[in-house]
Amino acid sequence: MDFAKTAHEIVEQAGGKENVNTVTHCMTRLRFTVKDKKKVNFDEIKKIDGVLGCVYGAEQVQVIMGKNLVATYNEVLKQYDFTVVDAIDENLDDLPAEKEKLTLKSAGNKVLGYVAASVSPMIPALIAGGMLKVALLIVTLIWDGFDATSTYILLSQMANAPFYFMPIMVAYGASKKLGGNPAYAMMVAAAMMCPDFLNMVAEGTPVTLFGVPVLLKSYTSSLLPSLLLALAAVNFEKLFDKIVPGIFKSIFVGMLTFVCTYFLTMVLLAPIGTYVGNYIVAGLVWIQSTIGPVALALLTGILPFLIMTGVHTLFGPFMVQSLAEVGYDGFFRPALLLHNMAEGGACLGVAIKAKDKDLKSEAFSCAVGCIFAGVTEPAIYGINLRLKKPLYAVCAGGAIAGLIGGLFSVKAFVMGYSSLLALPIFESTIVGMSIAIVAAIIASCIFTLVLGFDERNITG
Repeated sequence: MDFAKTAHEIVEQAGGKENVNTVTHCMTRLRFTVKDKKKVNFDEIKKIDGVLGCVYGAEQVQVIMGKNLVATYNEVLKQYDFTVVDAIDENLDDLPAEKEKLTLKSAGNKVLGYVAASVSPMIPALIAGGMLKVALLIVTLIWDGFDATSTYILLSQMANAPFYFMPIMVAYGASKKLGGNPAYAMMVAAAMMCPDFLNMVAEGTPVTLFGVPVLLKSYTSSLLPSLLLALAAVNFEKLFDKIVPGIFKSIFVGMLTFVCTYFLTMVLLAPIGTYVGNYIVAGLVWIQSTIGPVALALLTGILPFLIMTGVHTLFGPFMVQSLAEVGYDGFFRPALLLHNMAEGGACLGVAIKAKDKDLKSEAFSCAVGCIFAGVTEPAIYGINLRLKKPLYAVCAGGAIAGLIGGLFSVKAFVMGYSSLLALPIFESTIVGMSIAIVAAIIASCIFTLVLGFDERNITG
């Protein structure tokens, strides 16, 4: 496969380099933010060698690449230098006059797109920290007294760092999304967690900022306050950049942006973000406690379609907020993991029933990828969707597994990949999750064998 040619064709069909604002990627998708969605030829992108599919979600053009992702992404960066985000963002004010009309739907999409883009850069760090916690937990079970060593203490601090300093990472992602200088928002977020302020919170003595009362609360591991303060920082930066004379910009723009953002954050934005976040988490807890098993079954059952449209990328902020506020996620992470197991089970069914040797091999490889690596796009687009009926088996098997998981009240207590190797993140509910995982794999495999499929849809 010619990755250089694939990268070039993808960018051209995305409207060319002048239509692309930023580029990033997750585990299996190449992701572009573009100036004009209408210039993107989704059908042609799907025909490019190495591309498994292409969708638009969370205000991103998402090109599903699977195993071809990293090499293609590197070629995109080599050919187009899209990493210079600030230079590209300078042209954001010169977008075509035709814009999407402001409606309730478009406004909601923009908000969700902003949140998703802000959170995406920190997800790998959160997962790394979560998996390090899991590794440390396993070692302590094997090595008695390890948790008292300095090595454990230092590594534990490292594992907790992404969660503790999450507001700084969110501020970075949000500022980059809005086209501002991330340093201002990041420093305001850091100031919210300064030891002196945390001491004030611990003491509880009322304090004011320019005579305005300040809410005494620890903002470590918080999400929404950083989303709001980044929005303020970018707008203050633009305002002062316009009104401050050129020779004084380097002196006053940063200082005024920093002070104004910090004041607005501490007296208004951070408290608002805290209260809104508490209500969101309370709503999720209510759903889980009221109709938990049914809700988890429904979410797991429809996840294949949410993933195909890219909507699942919006789960990240809610998982993070739930972990930060109540200490666990009993909804999104269990559903994502069980869905992956169901995809793997359906692929196992295809591998067992298929007569074509190449299809057998590909299906088994995809099953292993789903179950042990948590990578489902090759299975979805390469096997189950193309064969059609195995996708129904995924939905049915996922729904059954979600119901079982809900009945056991399964909960993820730290971030982790949605694979079998991340099972320890469910801690006290690991037995219930194990049963649900087995159910997902077996049920979707059996449904695939019973429903059957037409191999000609792939081998034709």
